[in-house]
Parts: sequence; structure tokens; C-alpha cells
Amino acid sequence: MKNFIGITIGDPSGIGPEVSIKAVLFFLKQTHNFYPVLIGDIAVLKRNLDMIKGKYILEKWNTNIIPHKESIYYLSPGIIKSDKFIIGQDNPLSGTASYEYFKLGWDLLKKNKITGLMTAPISKTAWQMAGINFKGHTDALKTFSGQDVEMLMVAGEIRVLLVSTHVPLKKIWDVISIDRIYNSTIKTVQFLRKVFIIGKENVGMCGLNPHAGESGYLGSEENEILIPAINKLKENGVNIEGPFPSDAIFRKSIQDKHFDLIVALYHDQALIPLKTFFFNKLVNVSANLNWCRTSPGHGTGYDIAYQNKANPSSTIEAIKLVVKISKKINDR
Repeated sequence: MKNFIGITIGDPSGIGPEVSIKAVLFFLKQTHNFYPVLIGDIAVLKRNLDMIKGKYILEKWNTNIIPHKESIYYLSPGIIKSDKFIIGQDNPLSGTASYEYFKLGWDLLKKNKITGLMTAPISKTAWQMAGINFKGHTDALKTFSGQDVEMLMVAGEIRVLLVSTHVPLKKIWDVISIDRIYNSTIKTVQFLRKVFIIGKENVGMCGLNPHAGESGYLGSEENEILIPAINKLKENGVNIEGPFPSDAIFRKSIQDKHFDLIVALYHDQALIPLKTFFFNKLVNVSANLNWCRTSPGHGTGYDIAYQNKANPSSTIEAIKLVVKISKKINDR
């Protein structure tokens, strides 16, 4: 089977189509062992290709095609039929379109028509406006696949698991528990061992409270939930330390590369330091041993949409990583 990588272009009103095309153009100028396929409406792709003054031909893709470097291959579901669509803001049409691109990409991945899937950013608000109730790609993938999917953020050798993802902070303890921490961490460790070929991993757990609770003085969650979860993980062969104050654990990992994996409890605990230091190389990985999906670690960028200002670096990193991981998965 040819190594086709599907690239869903994300929200048509944002920078997803632009960074997707720019990333494909980057790889077309390189020597690589895969063939990118853009999944999105031809009207959207043409508008973005014209904007960035790309000279390549857009050619409709099928699995029997013999790829060459003069064309950008695409598959269009035909949701947006005109180039006169809304840009730079949430709207139901773009929500519907980005969801249909994603569903088509997943269907191709499930049927082994592509070996991996890279998804450009979507707007969760636009999905809601279109009547789509998933909280994002990761949430949808759990339903589509019927499997557990963990959100792993990767920036080079920095890897951070999000035990909870898009959960309001006041509802965090509806999600976080000893079992949830244990299950998400053990599955992600197994993913690291088999996909990144990490042996005796060093895992660090973030605390929840200031100073990781200061021995219970600043909060009891560390003693009541986090330490029992850590002990359970140790009993089951995971080399894990903590809980550490989150400001200290990220500094230690970034400076000293001490941890192969940091376990973060909630969204911003992980994303604030990662986006501060690694914005242009941050990748969201769906940790699952049966298939691979990645995404750039940024949003729709409505404020710079259709201005030819979007940086494709994170998308390029996401494509590189999906190629690497999907090869490990498919070679086993």
C-alpha cells in the first residue's frame, strides 16, 4: 500500500487551509517517503492556493493514483461550493464543513486507505453552531473508534499527557479520580514504550494546588487522589515521581530533559508553558496503538485568516510526527 497521509484542512474560515497547503508545499520540495492528501472543499483550497500564490496543480485523489511532485492531491466532500464563504469568524457552514472533512478523514483511516491522519484546527464553537456536540477531535475520536484516546502534547522530547481535556476548571473533580489518572497514564506509557521506543521511562506527575499542596496545608487533593494514583502506577511497573508543583516540573523537564512524560491534570496547566515555549513546534497526538492522528498545537487563528500570515511550522511538525508514528504502528 502507498503511504498516503490524510490532511484535513480544519475550519475553512480560519488558517487551517493555509497552513495545510503551505505544509504540503514544504514536503513537495523535500525528499520524503509519503504522499500528502488534502481533505477539504476544492473552493476553499483554490482560494487559499491563490492567496499564497502557489503554482501547483490541484488534482483529485484516489487510492490508485500514481503520485508525482507537480500536483497537490485533494479529496473534496462538496460542502462549500463557492469561494464566497465567511472568513475570520465562527459560523455554522464552516463548522459543518470542518466536521465533514474530519469524518471523511477518519473513514479513510479506518478503511486503511490512508496510513495516518493530520487534522488542522477546528472551532468548537462553530461545531456547536452546526449542531455537532463533540468538544473537539479527541472527543469525537473516542466515539468514532469506540476506544480510549488520550491527548498527548509533544514538542520534540517534551511530552505532556492531559488527564482531562476541555473541561471547565470548576468541574475538574467530576473527571479527575485515582482510576482516571491511573488508566490514562498507564495507556500513555504503553504508547510511549511501543511507538517512541522508550524503555524505562521517567514520568513526572503535576500537583494540583500551589506548591503541590504543601503537605496538605494548601489542599488535600495531592494526598487523597494523586499520591494513591502514583502508588498504583508504581505497583504496576511505571517509573513515576511526584506530585511536583507544576511550575517546577515544567522548568526541570525543559531545562534538564529529566522526564519522558509529564502528567498534567487540566488543560491550561499543560498548555500555558507549552505554548509559551514551543508554539511553533507543538503537536497534539491522539495516543492510541491502533491508528495515528496528530494536529498542530494552535487554534483557528481567525485574526490572521486569509492574510497569508500563518506560520505552518506546527503543521509541518504534526505531519512529520504522524508519518513517524503511523510507520511504527503499521510495522508491528
